[in-house]
Amino acid sequence: MKIGETILKLREEKKMSQEEFAEYFHVTRQTISNWEKEKSFPDLQTLVKISDAAGVSVDSMLRDNFIMVQQIDKKVKHLKLFKIGTAVIAAIILVVISYFGIQTVKQNNITHSMESSLKELGFEKNGNNYCLEDVDFRYDIYLFDKPAIWKWNQELDSSEKFVVGTYTQNDSDLLETKKVEMTIRKTEQFTTLNISKGDYTVDGVSPQISEYTLDKNGEIKNPEKMDEEDYKIYSALQGEIKEAVEKMNGIYSKLYK
Repeated sequence: MKIGETILKLREEKKMSQEEFAEYFHVTRQTISNWEKEKSFPDLQTLVKISDAAGVSVDSMLRDNFIMVQQIDKKVKHLKLFKIGTAVIAAIILVVISYFGIQTVKQNNITHSMESSLKELGFEKNGNNYCLEDVDFRYDIYLFDKPAIWKWNQELDSSEKFVVGTYTQNDSDLLETKKVEMTIRKTEQFTTLNISKGDYTVDGVSPQISEYTLDKNGEIKNPEKMDEEDYKIYSALQGEIKEAVEKMNGIYSKLYK
């Protein structure tokens, strides 16, 4: 017997209206009408209830209702695909969350390692950088930008790895009226010396700045290219410059090697 006939016969035997029958199976009256006309079919769970109530096996109803079997088969396939899709999406979300979690831990480890090393070296946080005051020089380590989180290797970019040492002499005997400031910048490949003579505040004129390359011991590589005033400053402070470079080499090695 076809499913529509079975449902109609069962409802008539129980002397129930479509509304009452629909309420019994927790569906709408229109759904019962569609079932009886075989425009649509009940799900398997409801089909079992109808089978028990009508005394007709589910197997016999399915054999007589090929279209319904096709629909049920499609629903089962769709359900399987839905479950597989849901599992795949859940796995992807889990991988993404795990990835960002691992990367965040790596970034925090970099920050913690840097801060610990800076404290061991005697640096103190000062605004946007860490500062160490010495007798002749002030050393600065500027706060770095964390590596992009999508990069698996969480390492500082080479441009973030540097140490700056600054020497300032306001009442200089080296130059009668000018302020002298020296800045040493230590990177992985180069150590440079910048000599600034003058003051930004004098008649709005910028100071004269010259840059020279130092070797690993803090000596100028091409002293013959220095102008007379710069060479005089360098010669007078050569000892301090060498000590500063030696200290900066140690700081750099501690932080970035």
